[in-house]
Amino acid sequence: MAPHGEKARAENRGLVEMGSDHWLDALLGRAPRRPAALAVPRADSALKPIPGDRGLPFIGMGLHTVRYGPAFLLALMRRHGPVSWWQAFGRKVVAVAGPEAVQAVLANRDKAFASGWPAVIGPWFDGGLLAMNAPEHLADRRLVQAAYSEEAVRGYLRLMVEDLDERLDRWPVGSRFGLVSAARELSGQITTRAFLGVPHEGVGQRLVGAVEECIRAETALARVRLPGTLWHRAHRSRTWLIRYLHQAVPVVRARTTGEDFFSVLSRVEGLSDRQVALHALFTVIASHDTTTAATLASVYFLGKHPAWQERARAESVGVVSRDAAGVDRLATLDLVVRESIRLVSPSPILMRVAVKDTEVLGHHIPAGQLVSVCTGVNQLMPELWSQPHRFDPERFDRGGDSGHRLAWTPFGWGAHKCIGMRLGMLKVKATLDALLRRYEWSYPESYEAPWRFTSLPAPNDGLPTVLRRV
Repeated sequence: MAPHGEKARAENRGLVEMGSDHWLDALLGRAPRRPAALAVPRADSALKPIPGDRGLPFIGMGLHTVRYGPAFLLALMRRHGPVSWWQAFGRKVVAVAGPEAVQAVLANRDKAFASGWPAVIGPWFDGGLLAMNAPEHLADRRLVQAAYSEEAVRGYLRLMVEDLDERLDRWPVGSRFGLVSAARELSGQITTRAFLGVPHEGVGQRLVGAVEECIRAETALARVRLPGTLWHRAHRSRTWLIRYLHQAVPVVRARTTGEDFFSVLSRVEGLSDRQVALHALFTVIASHDTTTAATLASVYFLGKHPAWQERARAESVGVVSRDAAGVDRLATLDLVVRESIRLVSPSPILMRVAVKDTEVLGHHIPAGQLVSVCTGVNQLMPELWSQPHRFDPERFDRGGDSGHRLAWTPFGWGAHKCIGMRLGMLKVKATLDALLRRYEWSYPESYEAPWRFTSLPAPNDGLPTVLRRV
């Protein structure tokens, strides 16, 4: 199943190298890097300044970041080492890459780092675990964990599978359509009932639409609340979402029998009505976005590798049960998803901010400095992975090549590791399983998806796809 020769060397080159084939690549290749040191430490500190690139005035290397994602950060590490910095759209960001540097920040032994997400994406995750810091984070995480019990997860999955079977039967067959928009719509359709306890038609559709407004605002450059702006619309949507969920908590809690995430969370003792609303909103936003990205990557690689698609389909057809136990038996899909999100991580960076002067690997990091923890770079490093550009799901049967615990971290690591990792994997595998049992698809050998990294990764061309009935 593995590619060989020249094909193997060229496969997924755009994910590990900054391109050179497009006119924009040529333009960006001529942009000045303007190397400089960041925040020179005191002479008596024995610490080193952080090397990096200023790039163009204000824009910096921001366009490189958007176009190349982890491949740009990998190149930055190659130029300057595991602790470096770059400027993007007027902001200086420190990048830490490689297992030692990543572990130093995520372990956070001297409590020098806090969540940096609010400073980057805005207030959309406020009140959710991703934006919290100790001790609030630990206290809420212990409470919210009850909504991720095995029994609860089985209930969510049952609702999602029912909706998947209904929705996927409506997908077009034999004609080209954009899978990116279809996958996002599908995720929204199976999210409303399983996560919020309402059917998609009607209020569920409005809820997902408001969530999408918040997601689109994460990368807005104009962050002013002027009527008509993306930022203003997202704030208005978030206000409505919180109000709707907050008012619904007493009603949902009184039902006592709801299987959806919102109902289960509302019955957790120790959480106020507002806390339930905020954690539910964060969960819907995070799950909807990241699982869509993981599904797109997996569908793409299954379409590029028909042998793996056939192997996964044969396994899906052989598994009768569509519950959590049945989805767990889909070992081939598990390998495919793991390898897909290694190559195209739904969350290739984790954002932190230094709350006091500190150091990483002997480099001075001043208080207030934004730090990008480049976990997606680790997943592409040849020092950690054999032929990292290759789609090779069986590498996970071989122990993930290097076996380093920070080589594969698409769900984060440490105290802030994604609490919904198992549920997210089940949602993606259930979606792929339902697709495989109905349809087959492929992409030309010459086609390479043009991944964009403005927010979570997705093919910039919409991933045009033609489905055929199995």
